[in-house]
Amino acid sequence: MLVKVLLSGGHAAAMRVLDQSGVVPAFLDHADLRITRAQFVAAYKAVAAELDDEMHGLWSRPIRSGTLKYLMLSLLDAANLAIALNRFAHFWNLLLDDYHLSFAREAGRIGIVLEPRAPGTRVNLLGHELLLKLVHGVVSWLLGKEVPLESVEFSFARPQHADDYVFLFPGPVGFGHEHSAVWFAVSYGASAFRRSRVDLWPFLRRAPEDWAFTTVNEGLLSTKVRRHLAADDAPTADVADVARALGMSVRTLTRKLEDEGRPFRTIRDDLRRDMAVHLLTQSRASIDSIATLVGFANTAAFSRAFKVWMQRSPTSYRKGRKSVESL
Repeated sequence: MLVKVLLSGGHAAAMRVLDQSGVVPAFLDHADLRITRAQFVAAYKAVAAELDDEMHGLWSRPIRSGTLKYLMLSLLDAANLAIALNRFAHFWNLLLDDYHLSFAREAGRIGIVLEPRAPGTRVNLLGHELLLKLVHGVVSWLLGKEVPLESVEFSFARPQHADDYVFLFPGPVGFGHEHSAVWFAVSYGASAFRRSRVDLWPFLRRAPEDWAFTTVNEGLLSTKVRRHLAADDAPTADVADVARALGMSVRTLTRKLEDEGRPFRTIRDDLRRDMAVHLLTQSRASIDSIATLVGFANTAAFSRAFKVWMQRSPTSYRKGRKSVESL
C-alpha cells in the first residue's frame, strides 16, 4: 500500500503513514512481514488520506475520498440484493477506466464480474482482491450477516500469499480464470434488507474494518486444525495429536490438508508466527515467555524460527515497533 505514497509524497509521507498506523519501518524493505488487523485498518486509512484515493492508487484514475459514502447511499433503497449488486456495478463503471463491472446471473449463482475494457490490461492483484472483497463486505453489511460465497475467481495465477485468502473470503477461491469474479447463491438475490443512513455512518467511520475482514472459512479442514491448535495453552500438538482429536488417521488428515494446499507444519508455523507478532507488538511479555507461549521448547529455537518468518530477530522486531511509537 505504501508504494504509491513513496512515489507521490516521498519517504517522509511513507513515514507519516507508518507513524499513524504503528507499523515498523522494516515493512518498507520486507513486503512479507506481518501486521495486526488494527494496524492494517489504520494504515489503510492513512494511505487513503495521504493519496486522496480510497483505492490507494491501484487503478488508473484516483478513487477520491467520499466514494464509498456515495456508493453506499445509492444502495440503501434497493428493493433487494440483486438490484443493489446491479447498482454497485453501474456505480463503479462511472469511475473505472481499466475494468468494466457486470452483474451476472448463471447456473444457480449471482455475482459481480470484472472484465478488462481493453485487451492486455495489466492485472493488479491487490486491486482485484480489494474490489471483490468490497463486494462481499458490502453484501454482508446490507444483509446484516456474513454471507457465504459460492466461489471467488481470479484471472491471475495463484500468488505466494494465497494461503491468506482463507481470512478474506468465506468460500472456495480459484485462480487462472478468464475473468475475476465473486459469486453468491442465487437465492440471495431476492433478499430484501433494511438499512438506513443512521446505520451507515458507523460503517463509514470504521471503514475498512467492516468490509475488509471476514471470519475464517469454517468449512476448510485447515481452519479446524488451526482452531484446534489455537485452543491449547501453546500450539505444541503434533499431527498425530490433531488427527486423533479430529477422529481421523494421520494419513487421511495429511492428504486432505495437502489437497487444500495447507500442510500441517505450515498451519502450525503460521499460527505461531501470528501469535508471536501479536505478543511482541501488543504485550510486554519477555522474549523467553513469548517463546513458551507460542510453543517452542527454548528461546533459541523460537528466535531462529522468527528470523525465518520475519527476517528480523524478535528483539529487533519489538525495538522497531517501539521506535515508531516514539516518533
